This record gives sequence, structure tokens and C-alpha cells, in this order.
Amino acid sequence: MSILIRLTTPTETATYEGCALALTLATFGHSVQLLLGSPVFGVLMQADSRLHGMIKSLDLYDMPKAWLPEDVFSSWLTGMVPVALAAQLDFIPEEVSSQQFAQVFTF
Repeated sequence: MSILIRLTTPTETATYEGCALALTLATFGHSVQLLLGSPVFGVLMQADSRLHGMIKSLDLYDMPKAWLPEDVFSSWLTGMVPVALAAQLDFIPEEVSSQQFAQVFTF
């Protein structure tokens, strides 16, 4: 099953819950894509946040890079975070439709 998880609520708890769900589903063989909304960038920038650490570990779960929206905040973020974290982030492709996912969850 192909699943899109959108993280849009700028709290530690909401981003943790959404990312934990993504990693758990990936562990059980589901195809999961994370989309980080610009409101969560403040949480992501905190090196001690759970989201920061979880995003850095996406490759351990064979997950694709987390998508960022195409806006000025995304470009700024990729230049401000550590290299290990920036390596796990990518801009959302132009030809993406939510219909290509069997489920879409928003946290």
C-alpha cells in the first residue's frame, strides 16, 4: 500500500506521532512518503527534537527522502540544517497527485 503522511502541525507531539507512524508502516513493508509542511520547520531545526532524529534515519527504513513544499522557506531550510539531515530532504516533484496514494494522513 502506498501512503502519504503530511506533517503540518508545528508541535513536537504531532510531528513525532506522524513520523513514528511512517517509520512503523515502512518497517512492515508499506511504501510511505513523508511531506513536511513549512509550519513544522521550526521543530525540524531543533537538533534535539525527535523529528530531527527520525528524519535523519529515513534511509535506515528504506524510505525515500522527505518532501518539502516548493517555497522560499524550503530553500532556506536546506541550507540551514546539518548535512546529514539535508541529505534526507528533497523538494516535492512537480507531477505528484494525491490520487497515487492509497491513503493520505495529515498530522
